[in-house]
This record gives sequence, structure tokens and C-alpha cells, in this order.
Amino acid sequence: MECKLIEAAAFEELKAIVNRIQIRTTHLATKTMPRKPGGWLTQEEVCGMLRVSKRVLQYYRRQRKIPYSMIGNKVYFRERDIQRILDANLVKSRA
Repeated sequence: MECKLIEAAAFEELKAIVNRIQIRTTHLATKTMPRKPGGWLTQEEVCGMLRVSKRVLQYYRRQRKIPYSMIGNKVYFRERDIQRILDANLVKSRA
């Protein structure tokens, strides 16, 4: 087995690079994994699904158009509720 020595600064830099790669791959994996139906969504996820800002989503909550749960300062939405709202407001084509 061959053994090579590197400087401590180079080793720390290499560790930092590997750590950044791990964080990025984990982030990408969570974005591309299929979601389990019936799960809970964060505000950011719902904003992305509906293509609205957080302010618009807050307006919908206040108008009671979207049901939600709140734990502390964190707001959660049931995925099935969001899907139901999307289905209920579907505009069908004239095919």
C-alpha cells in the first residue's frame, strides 16, 4: 500500500470540498425524490407548486382558501389539500 503525505491546509481544503459535494448531492436528492402522497408540505414547497409568493400564500391562508397547520412559527400544508384545490380549480380545454 502506498502512502502519501499532504499538508494540513490542503487536507482541510479537501475535507471542505467533499463536505460541499455531500451537501449538494443530498439537496439534489431530496428535490428529485418522489413525494409520498398524504405528506406535509412547507410554505416554500407550496409556493413552488402554486407558483405564488409567500405573501400570496399568506393571503390565501387568511381568506381560509387553504387549510394549514401551524407549529410554533412554522406553517405546514397537507399535500392532498393542495392537490384538491388545484383539481377543483382546473380549467378544462374545449377538446
